[in-house]
Amino acid sequence: MSILNKLFSNSMIYIISLLFNKGLSFVLLPVLTFYLSKEDYGVLGFVTAMSTIASIYIGFFPSVFLLSKYAQYGKERISEYIHHILLLTISTFFLVLLILFGLKDFILPEAIVKKNLIIVVITCYALFTVFFNFLDTLFQVEKNAIKFAILQTVQSVGALGLALILIIEFSYGWKGKYYAELAILFFIFLFTIYYIIKNKYYKFNTNFKKLKEVTFFLFPITFTVLGLYIMGTIDRIFVADMIGLEAAGIYNVAIIMAVIINMVYDSIIKAFNPILYESYSDRSGQSKRKIVKIIYAYSLICVVVLAGYIFFLPYVFHLMINDKFSEALVLIPILALGFTFEGLRKGLESQLVFNNKVKSLAMVTLIASLTNIVLNYFLIKIYGIQGAAYATAIAFFVLYILTFILFSKNNNLPWLLKNKKESI
Repeated sequence: MSILNKLFSNSMIYIISLLFNKGLSFVLLPVLTFYLSKEDYGVLGFVTAMSTIASIYIGFFPSVFLLSKYAQYGKERISEYIHHILLLTISTFFLVLLILFGLKDFILPEAIVKKNLIIVVITCYALFTVFFNFLDTLFQVEKNAIKFAILQTVQSVGALGLALILIIEFSYGWKGKYYAELAILFFIFLFTIYYIIKNKYYKFNTNFKKLKEVTFFLFPITFTVLGLYIMGTIDRIFVADMIGLEAAGIYNVAIIMAVIINMVYDSIIKAFNPILYESYSDRSGQSKRKIVKIIYAYSLICVVVLAGYIFFLPYVFHLMINDKFSEALVLIPILALGFTFEGLRKGLESQLVFNNKVKSLAMVTLIASLTNIVLNYFLIKIYGIQGAAYATAIAFFVLYILTFILFSKNNNLPWLLKNKKESI
């Protein structure tokens, strides 16, 4: 199978898998928006946000190291690093747990009871998410889209099935959805450990030089991931604080709808990234032209996807969403535009990570996230809930421009593709 055919087939598997599995949450929105109140959605969005922030600093997002170094190091050498990644993950898990315990009265809303239990649950949820992402990335670098699809299906079908039981039969509210995801992630965590050992990805050989390399490579990336996360979620926190939990619930529904388009971009780039990293390892002219063609093709796909999404959105929204969340409809196209700028940025990020420009990447991401925070404060005051959507879209646009400038500064690529004899 040619590289182009392999790329297309893997892309389609990733897209179908992610759209099917994430689409299950979308299809069940009529049920969830019926049984969950606006306040439930507000609390669920807040607790999920805390879990995601915690997952960034547990292990310092180790899946990035695996994705960026696998093509360069190979399986034999990368297995030596996985032991050190596990050491880093375990130590940071307890560090994050202690920090959250110390800040629980400050960060958790008064409406949440049993705060000590919630802190433990949030931290465990974050740990299991790290292992889920690691296994997800492992299948990605193996270019095994089938295993990726199976993993996604097990996670989404299991979590949603259990969530429906807990919400409908036992009236667990927001806890039903969150605890269901926690339970499924726990079983995936156990399977990840089994898969790593069974497939000989683990070598017990502690080397502090390797631990230092992993730590110093990953730690700056946490600022990039945190910055991106702030841009994707700080708006919900601002809305909850400045307008109220009901408004946060409406905004959370808008985010759930809009983030579907980001999942499409993410699924496509999962197929493109392994080939991009291989191309970055080869500095020939042919490889450079291949990189440009991939970036062009990916960017065009993003634009087409956005146009199709906005066209079909009104029909799908009224079919899927309870009328009490109707205010979310006006927010979704604005957020989708912001996620499209983020999707375009994904096509540029891998080269900067490959060339260890992680500090520069972190810097531009933090600039964009700070821009987002400032814009949220002022635009929500002026435009209300729509101001949060405007702030998110503008911040992602700023990040895309800054990343493109950084990318162009560190690359000398044949953007005009003068030699057209070679193909991907």
